[in-house]
Amino acid sequence: MNTLRVLLADDEPAARGYVEMILRDLGITDLTIAQDGREALTRFEERQGAFDLIVCDWKMPRLSGLEFLKLVRAVRPDMPFLMVTALATIIAVEEAMAHDVTAYIAKPFSPEQLEEKILVLVNRR
Repeated sequence: MNTLRVLLADDEPAARGYVEMILRDLGITDLTIAQDGREALTRFEERQGAFDLIVCDWKMPRLSGLEFLKLVRAVRPDMPFLMVTALATIIAVEEAMAHDVTAYIAKPFSPEQLEEKILVLVNRR
């Protein structure tokens, strides 16, 4: 997994740090961090979408994870996109799936659960 290029977007410092720690423990070194949806979009555009995976929180200021997903899908419909959410309701999942989210993971989650989701996503490519 150390060759993966990952964009991580989360507005909560503790949550972002937790996911970053897990990704680094998995050997991922090409990690771009964004503190909200607008910054995630800027980082995505700066690298012309050259990521292997996006891990993104649903609820963020300035641009939600769902709005960011829609913009990503317009230019990279095949981009593996893992939505992180505390909104694990059926309605929220259906809304994310309607916009082609690749997978979602509900907070709180263990490092092993996140690793499992990532392995599934990157092996689908």
